[in-house]
Order: sequence, then structure tokens, then C-alpha cells
Amino acid sequence: MKAAVFNKVGNITIEEWEKPAVGPDEYLLKVRAAALCGSDLRTYEHGHPKISKPTVLGHEFAGDVVAVGANITGVKVGDRVSVHPGIPCGHCWYCERGWQNLCEDRKNLGIHYPGAFAEYILIPGKTLEVGTCVKIPDSISYEVAALGDPVVSALNGQEVIDARLGDEILILGAGPIGILHGLIAKAKGASKVILANRSGKRLKMAEKTGCADYYFDLSKDGDLKAFVGSVTSMGRGPNKVVVANTAVASARQAVEVVAKGGTVLLFAGFPKDAPQLDVDGNLIHYRQLTVTSSYGSTPRQFHLAEQMLFDGKIDGEALITHRLPLEEINEGFKLMQTSDALKVIIDFDK
Repeated sequence: MKAAVFNKVGNITIEEWEKPAVGPDEYLLKVRAAALCGSDLRTYEHGHPKISKPTVLGHEFAGDVVAVGANITGVKVGDRVSVHPGIPCGHCWYCERGWQNLCEDRKNLGIHYPGAFAEYILIPGKTLEVGTCVKIPDSISYEVAALGDPVVSALNGQEVIDARLGDEILILGAGPIGILHGLIAKAKGASKVILANRSGKRLKMAEKTGCADYYFDLSKDGDLKAFVGSVTSMGRGPNKVVVANTAVASARQAVEVVAKGGTVLLFAGFPKDAPQLDVDGNLIHYRQLTVTSSYGSTPRQFHLAEQMLFDGKIDGEALITHRLPLEEINEGFKLMQTSDALKVIIDFDK
């Protein structure tokens, strides 16, 4: 099979690899679409401590079941499916309490197992046991179904802050995840969504998705706190702020602009060499703020996220800016590095 092999930092080559053999507790997918993720880009640029090279990256994907092991009963040959990359154990303290995203023995496709930047991907049957495999309706494209993982990551964050009718939400960061936070917040009934970013080019791309009511360019539009005060009720500011980027300065800014009694969500991780957050503890205390975080997602949420895509509650097509063949995967990473793309899809039918 043809595979995009990650050999070392900055080096992916297209090679012929052996097609995986299917064991009794596995099933094989012919990959039809795989999306490039920001975490794929970080691994491409900096490596990953849990990844042994050479390997195949890619964890946002959809395809056709082409072979099943003797013990597999949940899917059959011909099924169109999307599979969440995170595979919880299902029986640890966290899994038993519904926090499968915090599983003590969570495995990941594209990290612990070869990923989807190849013509075929071998899937553990455990995905059927824990509920991380979703069947795709015939009316839905593989490209849209492949976006279930980024959608569900944002959905988990929105559930953590309990986004609801009437919320006024500020999102710092206009990448695909920031855009998805806006779209989900709107679907949950937020009355105002404000999207802020330092790149005007990125904001223009985001605006085409309709993810926000206001778009604020941090590089030229002036004082963010004054602006959010001018567009929110009674000048209070947003009652919820999502930090959808990795800048420590954004965490500090979120605490400074959120309304009294409000909530700040730290969605993204921060640089490993300097993750300390220089935030004003007195603002948190005297304004009774909640500063929280979200990580990953659960099988329940993955099914819900895919259903939102299937029902058109989230317009997946609006996020896709580029479709490339597998042979051009390095070009896809370059598009991400220059912020010229939202979601890049590797289309195996090209």
C-alpha cells in the first residue's frame, strides 16, 4: 500500500508499505479521506515523545471497512465509518465515571498505532467495544465525516463551560478549533460570539464560516477589553472566554476581559519549555472567576459531534479549504505553516 511515512522531524516520504494483515480482533479500513490536524503539524515540526519512527501519522479520517477479523461483530465489509483516534480502556476509575478522555491507559491511532495517512489503516476491535466507531450515512461525504475529531474536541470544551442560550462568548484564536468553538456555541444558543485573532487573513477565512457575530483583529483594532465591553450586555464583557491558541499572553488576556463571575476555558496546551501562566490571581479571586480546561473527548461526545456534522448543525464543508492527494501531504503541512489553510483533506480518490 502507499503510505506517507514520518521518518524524522520535517521528513515525510511517500513509500510502499505492506498492507496490514487482519487479526481476529481487528478490522481493516480503506482510507477515503484524512484531515491534517494541528497536532500532526506539531509532530511534523517537533516530533512526539510517544511516537516511534518510522511510522504513519493521521488520526482524523473516514473510510470503508474492507476486511474484518473472526471475532469482529460490530461492523461488516462495506460499512462506511469514521473512527475516533482515542481508544479508552473502558474499565479504569476514569472510564467508569464517564471520563474516558482521562483514561489511565488510553491508546491513540496515529501515536500508539499507525495512522491514516496511508491507503489502509488497521483498527483494533476495542473501538467497537468502547463505542468510538461511527457509521456514516450514504448522504455524507467521507471528507465531512473525517472532521468528527476536531468537532468533538471543541464540543467537549463547550460542554465543560456549559455553553447555553444567552451566553456571550469570546474566543481567542481563529484556527479550525476556534471556529468550531464559535459554531458549536451558536448551535447551543449563544446570543453573541466574538472571535479575536492577530491575523486579519485568518479572520477573513473564519468569517466565511459564519462562526461569530463579531471579528476582532488584535493587531490593529485597538483595545480588546473596550471592544467586548461595547458589544456585550451592560458593558460587562463576555461571561465565557475560550483560549483556543497556545499563547500564554492569551490566557492572561482572557482573565482580564471576562465578566465578573465568568468562566475562562484553557482549551489548548502551552509551550512545554514555558507553560507557566502569568495571570492576575487577584482578578480571579475578587471577580470570582472560574478558570478551567478541557482535553480530548469521550465516545458519547464523538457520536454527538458526528451527528452534528451529519445533520448540518456544523457545516463541515465550510472548514475545508484544500483537498490534496497523498503524494502532496508535505504541501499540506506548508499550507498550515503559512496559515493559508483551515482544514486540509488528503483525498485518496484524487
